[in-house]
Amino acid sequence: MAALPFVSVVVPAFNEEERLSSCLDALQRQDYAGGFEIIGVDNASTDGTPGMARAMGIQVIHEPCKGYVHAARSGYAAAKGEIIASTDADTIVPADWLTRMVSSLQADRGVVAVGGLFKMHGCAPWLAHLLSVASRHVGQPSGGNMAVRRWAYEATGGFDPRFNLATETELSARLRRFGRVIMDPSLIVSTSGRRYQYAFWPNIWRYPLNELWVRIFHQPLFYDFSDIRGPCRPSSRPHAQSCAAPALAALGVYVHGAEITPPSLWLLGAVVVLAASILFIYLAEVPQAQIFGPALAIARVDQRVIALTFDDGPSPCTPEVLGILSRYRVPGTFFLIGRNIKRHPDMPARIVAAGSAIGNHSDSHSLLVSVGLPSLIGRELAEAASLIQDAAQVTTALFRPPRGLRTPWMIHSVRNRGYTVVTWSIQAKDWTNPRPRPEVIARRIVQQAKPGGIILLHDGHGTCADPQAQNMVAALPTIIEQLQAQGYRFVTVPELIRMQKPNGGVADQKPLASRPLTLTGG
Repeated sequence: MAALPFVSVVVPAFNEEERLSSCLDALQRQDYAGGFEIIGVDNASTDGTPGMARAMGIQVIHEPCKGYVHAARSGYAAAKGEIIASTDADTIVPADWLTRMVSSLQADRGVVAVGGLFKMHGCAPWLAHLLSVASRHVGQPSGGNMAVRRWAYEATGGFDPRFNLATETELSARLRRFGRVIMDPSLIVSTSGRRYQYAFWPNIWRYPLNELWVRIFHQPLFYDFSDIRGPCRPSSRPHAQSCAAPALAALGVYVHGAEITPPSLWLLGAVVVLAASILFIYLAEVPQAQIFGPALAIARVDQRVIALTFDDGPSPCTPEVLGILSRYRVPGTFFLIGRNIKRHPDMPARIVAAGSAIGNHSDSHSLLVSVGLPSLIGRELAEAASLIQDAAQVTTALFRPPRGLRTPWMIHSVRNRGYTVVTWSIQAKDWTNPRPRPEVIARRIVQQAKPGGIILLHDGHGTCADPQAQNMVAALPTIIEQLQAQGYRFVTVPELIRMQKPNGGVADQKPLASRPLTLTGG
């Protein structure tokens, strides 16, 4: 049996003498059978934090430049482990935390980083529940509960000092160039909810807005976050008492004598902005929403037909998918990424020769395709279209936005170039980490099937060289067999569009181009 890897655990800390001992005690009680070290990073503390850590036998390094990202960079640089894990000074990890982190990484050499979820302590029960539920939908590792392979971390250049808030999100995006970054929903740590208990309104919008900004524009909207350390909320109003009742503080209300004063207008404005942003994102991501412009998610048809579509190819799995489709004599529609065509230039022609259709899925698969300027959208479309034309000698009038994200200006720009925007009505979320089992993928698809439906599957994963799509490939025969047993006939998306009733799918639907399209980058 191979020896377990040595692990370094990095704990950044600023003025955490009240909570640090619980964190370090939990780390020292780990049941991990391999070797590990704990590195405390004193981030310019002015209290007894470094002395407390040293008294517990912890190696302490000093980082004078204030900021989480600087402390994390110093701690990771000092780490000796093959795997580097990190947690926060106000967080308590379970006894099997390291064991399970390492197990997740060792089980799949293609995984370069793993993260988990959070439950909250030290705040109102309703708030703890709300924040715990919210943590399930983050989708990115956080520094309070993550581990990364050292070689992958170093290959990325490490944490980017330009990002402090959401620095892990930015790092995760670069780590994905070297392998998979997964979330283990069963890996749960307990962390302090003080930041929201005592500064609810400023933080409830700052974190999600910054997270969204980083993912879309690859730069931070906010750099820093407030330091909440004592048992009381720092006063932000000149006449407020220094310690508001936690329940009122959590509701954004401050007590001054017998008078209760409401939150300031800018906080209310921030909540309105947050609510509007959440609604916009929701409408942009819902596949069947038409409010931003027409998109084909399901066709109104008289026959029991359904369309199989495959995103993010071509990939090493595409030949297997074509083989299965050929064996069952059914067609598919493949939405191809330009950069992946460069890796597999023979595949578009093979797709066409097999009787399947091709759609444009952009050149880079970047979210900027949906939120960027029309000129950027045009360049992405044109580059992918040119590669499809060169490889398969065909043009396409189908476009599926990366991740299905749509904005009004993107749909307008795409339709002006002669494309039909295609989303989906049936999906198995076969792209999530860890990948669903084949039987789960098949069950989800079959249960959602409706006449005229468009099935979303993935033979690729963004621009990753290894998409880890084997479970989808294994599920595909079952999907085809069970739907055929229910009387469904498989068609391509172009066929589905031609079969739909007038005004039954995409409003003001432009006909599919039967002649080559002239695409420009403007």
